[in-house]
Amino acid sequence: MLDKEPEEFRETRGLWHIWQIFYQDKLALASFYLFLLLIITALFHQFIAPYGSNEQFIGFELLPPSWSENGKIAYFLGTDDIGRDILSRLIGGTTYTFGTALLVVLFTSVLGGVLGICAGLSQGLKSRILGHFFDSFLSIPILLIAIIIATLMQPSLINAMLSITLALLPYFIHEIYQAVQQELKKEYILMLRLDGASDWLLVKETILPNIAIRYICEITRAFIIAIVDISALSFISLGAQRPTPEWGVMIKDYMDLIYLAPWATILPGVAIIITIVIVLIMANGLCKAIEKYYE
Repeated sequence: MLDKEPEEFRETRGLWHIWQIFYQDKLALASFYLFLLLIITALFHQFIAPYGSNEQFIGFELLPPSWSENGKIAYFLGTDDIGRDILSRLIGGTTYTFGTALLVVLFTSVLGGVLGICAGLSQGLKSRILGHFFDSFLSIPILLIAIIIATLMQPSLINAMLSITLALLPYFIHEIYQAVQQELKKEYILMLRLDGASDWLLVKETILPNIAIRYICEITRAFIIAIVDISALSFISLGAQRPTPEWGVMIKDYMDLIYLAPWATILPGVAIIITIVIVLIMANGLCKAIEKYYE
C-alpha cells in the first residue's frame, strides 16, 4: 500500500466512489448481480442444468411448462419434440450465446479501444484518411458484413464469432476515434499541450475519463449487436449447428412447432431479450454513476 503513487490512490478512491453511487441504484445493482449470474451460468452450465442439453426422455415429448395442466415439475419449462428438457437447453445455450457474445465484446472493446485512441491521436493527413476510411463502413449494416464474411468460411460458432468481431471492429474504432478527436479540439487540451503534456498523459488524465460514458455506451451497443448477430447467423445456418443448444439454433429448430408447442420457440427469444435488458439496465446505471461522480 505504501509503495503506491498518489495517482493510484486517487484512482482507487474514484472507483470506490463510483461503486458507492452505483450501489445506491437498486435496479442497476440487481441487473449487475443478474449479469454475474449469467457469467456463472455460462461457465458452469453443466453443473447447473438439471439434465444434459441433448439428453432425450422417451415418452415425454412435447410436454408443456410445469404450470400448465399437463406439465411436470421435473421438466419445468417443458420438453421439445424429441424429449429434450427446454430449461436445460436454455441454460446450456447461455454458454453458446451469452458467453460467445461476451468474448466478442471483450476482444472488440480492448483492441478497438486501443486502435481507436491511437487513430484519434493522429494528426494531419493521416487523421483525415483514417476518418474517411472508417466513415465508409457506416453505410453497411454490421449484420450484412458478418454474413458476407461468414459465407466465406465453414459454418460454425467459432467462425461466426470471428465474422462478427471483424464486422464490429471498424464501427467500434470509428466511434472511439471520433470521441478522441472531439476531445482533442477542446481548449483545455490545447492548453495542456502548450504546457508540454505528452499524449499518454492526456489520454490517461483527461481523455479516457471524459469519454468513459461514451466508451461504455459503445461496449453496450456492441454486446447487443453481438448477441443478436450470433443468434441470427445460427438461425440462417451460418453459425452454430444443431444439436448445439444455441438460442438462435433453438428458435430455428422449433419454428415448425410454433402452433403445436409455442413455448419451445418463444422461450429462447425471451432469453435473448432478458439478457439484452439486463445489460442495458446495468450499463445505464454505470453511466449515471460516472456522471454523478464527475458532477
